[in-house]
Order: sequence, then C-alpha cells, then structure tokens
Amino acid sequence: MLIKIPRYKFFKHYPDFPKSNDYHNKYSFPETYDYYIFSTPPAKSTVGLSNNISLGLTKLVKVLGYHGLYFMGDTTIPWLYKKHHYKPVQKALDYIADSNIKSTFNGALYADVSELPIFVRHLFWLERCNGVVSNPYFTDSGFNIIGNICKYGNIHLSTINELTDDLLNDVLAETPLSIFEGESCGSSAIPHRILA
Repeated sequence: MLIKIPRYKFFKHYPDFPKSNDYHNKYSFPETYDYYIFSTPPAKSTVGLSNNISLGLTKLVKVLGYHGLYFMGDTTIPWLYKKHHYKPVQKALDYIADSNIKSTFNGALYADVSELPIFVRHLFWLERCNGVVSNPYFTDSGFNIIGNICKYGNIHLSTINELTDDLLNDVLAETPLSIFEGESCGSSAIPHRILA
C-alpha cells in the first residue's frame, strides 16, 4: 500500500527536494556528493526492462539498509493529471487511483520495500510514456540519495554525502545494477510516448 504525504508537509521535512516552476523558470536541486547512472541487465522486452528496474532498485534499497522510498514530482501538477490510452500506462494510473490517491493529489508517495517493486514497475511506464507531467524523483527517509528513472530505463542517482557514497560503492556489487558507461541514455523514439 502506498502512503501519501501532503506536499507542504513533505517539504517541511525535506526542503531541498528537487522542485521546478516553469512559469517562473526556476529549478532547484540539492547539492550532491556524486552522481551515477545505473543500468539493469539486458531485457528481451520493455516489460522485462520494467521488471529489471523494479527488482534492481528494490535490491539497492535493501542493501543500503532503507525501509522504502518517497516519490514526488518536481512540479505541483497532480499525479493523476494526465489521461493515457496505452494499456500499461493506464494500468499504472489505475494502480495509483486504486491506492486511494485523489485526482488532485500532488504530494509524496511512500512505498515500503514490500510495495516498492510494484510501484517502480508502474512508475517506469508513467515515465517512459510521459504518463505524468512532473518528473518524479525519489529519496530515502534520511535524505541520503536523490534519484529518478529515465524514459530509457536507467536509474539516475545522486548521493548527498560521502558516507552514503562510500556505502553505495561498497554494496553495488550485491545488486543486479551496473554503472552505465555511455555518454547519454538514449536517443531513439519511444513507442506510445505522448507529448507533454
């Protein structure tokens, strides 16, 4: 089950969480220690890729000793603002709505490690096909990491401090994730991705 946290309450605890305001052309991101792009093992399909991302991120959360992650968009636009015709995206939107999330809710969603694989699998489809207007970022309860999943299926992760960075590098081998060595995540068109 997802736990919802109102946006203003979330920012009281995590004031440096990423936020943007296109109207005023403002964007803020916390100062970080280091930045990584993680890829998953190759998959034979996009469904396989979504499974690999959810399992990889969940394993990383567990080996880092976290109990779950908070997710929130960088804008004030609600999670369920957009409608989408593609079945996997519609399933993801239904999953959020079925979690008692109202159409006006724009705050944070907390997924514990038991819910995380399911949520991340749905979040992948929302991000890949532009099913959410805002860019959903995630963090742990101690605000040690900031990350997001890109439309190409990679996990972008920043460490906030040296201690977390050292821990991440120590435990990464216990996960199926590997450091992405390319210059960019991808440049090809993505089927079913709609314009914002």
